[in-house]
Amino acid sequence: MKKPTSIGILRWTARIIGTLMVAFTLLFLIGSLLEGYNKPGPGTDTFTKIIFVFWGIGLIGLISAIWKPGIGGIVSLLSFIVFNILAAVNPNPDSRYSIVLLMFLLPSILFILQWWIDKSSNKDAL
Repeated sequence: MKKPTSIGILRWTARIIGTLMVAFTLLFLIGSLLEGYNKPGPGTDTFTKIIFVFWGIGLIGLISAIWKPGIGGIVSLLSFIVFNILAAVNPNPDSRYSIVLLMFLLPSILFILQWWIDKSSNKDAL
């Protein structure tokens, strides 16, 4: 009885954290789009656009991990790792890397851990 409870807690923790991170990012996106609409300014460079493509793939991975925790967790983990590497080496002098961005790896790791435990417990049941 203890394993399904710990798997459930892990699953719901990953889902809640992942959903909150996606919602938080969407709120910032909407705010940024509204601000850019009111005050048009210079566009972003290509490197920054590439970085945010990996950010978007990571968010899509978090959303898909709700239904497929293995594939979604791996996709989001890999894309957030690439995002962090690219953000750290960004040649734009106006940008700074923050270690806080590593927190986006947490739900990905939790989804993968939940998938791994669930997969191994199903193998033991056979």
